[in-house]
Amino acid sequence: MLLAEQALVGLRLRGQQVQAAVTVFADEARRRSHAGLGAVDSRALLTVLYGLPGDLPVPLGTLDAYTVRMLHTAPPGVVDIGMDENPTSAVRRLVPATRVELVLVHGPGGVPPRQWDSAVRDASQFAPFCARGVVVSKTAESQHDAESASPDLDLFLLKARFYGVGVATQSPRGLRWLLEPAPYRPQRHSPAQWLFHEQAWRQLGPDWS
Repeated sequence: MLLAEQALVGLRLRGQQVQAAVTVFADEARRRSHAGLGAVDSRALLTVLYGLPGDLPVPLGTLDAYTVRMLHTAPPGVVDIGMDENPTSAVRRLVPATRVELVLVHGPGGVPPRQWDSAVRDASQFAPFCARGVVVSKTAESQHDAESASPDLDLFLLKARFYGVGVATQSPRGLRWLLEPAPYRPQRHSPAQWLFHEQAWRQLGPDWS
């Protein structure tokens, strides 16, 4: 399986510089652009918004004082409060504008063998948010294609498989997987996941296409 380079963008997520495959939800991106709204990466605000249904009025009287205060601090385009059709209600308008599908940890020429274990650990930090992988040096690919693979590479692929981390090498046509990443299957959804995707959107910006 090949993954073209143009399908990836450089992002800084969770303190790491990575390459990421991202899905942008065009309707929400356009809506935010019209409202002059960028990324919303306040953990406190997203936690409050997460508890509200999208595009459905919620009576203000059913919300606690903290939630109402937080909603009043939200920038325009996030929530409608006390509009004409719902004068005593709040309606959440914000939904995610993007979703990070895959994160790849790598070095300029691919992760060298001495850093393989640490790269798997770094990639594993993204397990709650998306699929993840490591891009290793071309040396690993030549070992993988040899009649008898390197014992070190075999052990590394075994470790990576255990953690659900894919392993790829860089080629002129894109990334070639030696081990495909485990499918991302979240155990639950949370405000932290929403925050992660908002942090990606802040870097992509409203001119993403």
